[in-house]
Amino acid sequence: MRRKVDQLTKKTTIRVASLNMNGFGNMLPDHKENKWGRILRVMNEHRVGVLLLQETHLTEARRTSLQSLYEKRLAIIHSPHPEFPTQREGVAIVLNKKFVAVQDVASTTVYPGRALQVSVRCLGGDTLTILCIYAPTTEGINERKRFFQAVRDFYETHPRVPKPHVMAGDFNNIEDGIDRLPMGEEPDSSVEDLDELKQELGLMLVDGWRTTYPTEKEYTFHRTSNGRAVFSRLDRIYIRETLLAEARNWKIAETGISTDHKMVSVQLATTNTPVVGPGRPKFPLCMLKDKTLKRTMKERGLKAIKELDRLEAGEPRTESFNPQTILASMKSDMMKAARKRERETIPKLLAAINDLENELTKWRKATHLSEEARSMEMEVLTRQISDLKLRRQRQLQQNARAKHRKEGERPTKYWTRANKECAPRDLVPAFERTGEMTPEGEKVYEKDPKRMAEIARAHHIAVQEDDASVKPPSQREEDTKIVLESINTTISDDQAQMLANDITWSDCEIALRYSKNGSAPGIDGIPYEVWKTLHERFKEDSRFEDREAFDVLRIFKEAFCDIQEHGVCTSIGFAEGWMCPIYKQKGERTKVANYRPITLLNTDYKLLTKVMAIRL
Repeated sequence: MRRKVDQLTKKTTIRVASLNMNGFGNMLPDHKENKWGRILRVMNEHRVGVLLLQETHLTEARRTSLQSLYEKRLAIIHSPHPEFPTQREGVAIVLNKKFVAVQDVASTTVYPGRALQVSVRCLGGDTLTILCIYAPTTEGINERKRFFQAVRDFYETHPRVPKPHVMAGDFNNIEDGIDRLPMGEEPDSSVEDLDELKQELGLMLVDGWRTTYPTEKEYTFHRTSNGRAVFSRLDRIYIRETLLAEARNWKIAETGISTDHKMVSVQLATTNTPVVGPGRPKFPLCMLKDKTLKRTMKERGLKAIKELDRLEAGEPRTESFNPQTILASMKSDMMKAARKRERETIPKLLAAINDLENELTKWRKATHLSEEARSMEMEVLTRQISDLKLRRQRQLQQNARAKHRKEGERPTKYWTRANKECAPRDLVPAFERTGEMTPEGEKVYEKDPKRMAEIARAHHIAVQEDDASVKPPSQREEDTKIVLESINTTISDDQAQMLANDITWSDCEIALRYSKNGSAPGIDGIPYEVWKTLHERFKEDSRFEDREAFDVLRIFKEAFCDIQEHGVCTSIGFAEGWMCPIYKQKGERTKVANYRPITLLNTDYKLLTKVMAIRL
């Protein structure tokens, strides 16, 4: 149940992540040390809105170059080491414009090169303040103690600087023996200074991952020294207790970036974060080339053809068994099969990574071996996972480069998206409930998505209702008759007969041919590309006598003819649409009247209307 809730609310949260990238690397294409070349892909893959980076070795010139490269996708804020920016320390905060609005971001350097804070505006209007930390380790415990004290002193002496809701980064110490393998000595004394800092900032003393998994063993850092493997959980995320109830999906993950640290992350929601429903399903077009799915869809289509044959053979038509319900049932089954197959299909490289990660989990929990033996085996598995992740990132980059060469040099939808400024999804936070007031005289707002949809539906129905100034229906019919009789142009008998004829297979083929790819589907989630792919497969199979061919256009033709004769079957939702409110860029966002509706219709419905339009 918790997993389902996470999926339903994923769009309304911000994922905050932290990663020690272990140096700048280089910008050579496909090079193992090209770290910034993989940052955007990692952020999109994990849906990270705010990424805190440590040990960046960024200069202002490097930051400017990177910002120019990712201008439409990322915003990069950094704090370099004051003397040796390319050799030591450096922290940066990267904002993903796809998930975070960057217009009102405020940043503060708390400690040059080691502590940087940003405040970002979340969906719903709340502000989330995040502190990035990179604690020192070169000169030992005392240097780390002084650093934590300096950060605490900064907030004490700068009361106007907001204290963070989240503090994350590489703290270069552990707070419990369970966070190191081999366990070794107890945590060092800098933990006490870190605790004092957390108390000053109003953060929980125990980090969120450990609070959620109090007995689990997981590590974010690994290194081999003198033939001895060492694992530690140095990278952590601390939050305020008020955020804990809305924090979910704590993760420690490999990234495919060349570093000896893993990325830690969490999904956060604030008090006024709008609630968003699951949305409508969409057919995964990437699966159209999957052989198993193509075979399943063909078998389901042939079953629908046999059902049509039964009707043609004389089986009586009913409200529950007719060409329209046959089409609707086939669409539903094909959509379910596609989504199921999408979940089952895992690339071989990802499957290998999953197997190694499962094996690593077993070794972490193993108790029959010594810590030394476990740590060495875990080191081997960790290296293998890291290498495979890096290999996968290279594959994705090569695929993206090939697609860009193919579609990025001409005015396609891909070209438009690639050159468009990213921005977070524009959600409707609430609708004003007209005529309702609180006892204090304040307006009442509705935030529940279902009830908001009901408010919008009632508004648009009311807009279409007649008021007192509108003529009665009988008078309007008379006026319409007068207008039509005044038109001198008429159609011939042949044209009238052509319009009255049953819809043919050729009509459906022409309509499908002129349908535009890339159009948004309706409630059923099936775009034109699915029908075009099935039709092309039919033409290919028809060339061979020994192949059974599935003719999807025959099903459309029979369903449309059934509509001509009997009208739309009320049980299938053929003419239903998905209404999307678009803000008019003026007036209160909480008033439903300030949104214009756009209705997304099912592609089979649009094919029927296209057939009629072509005839006209």
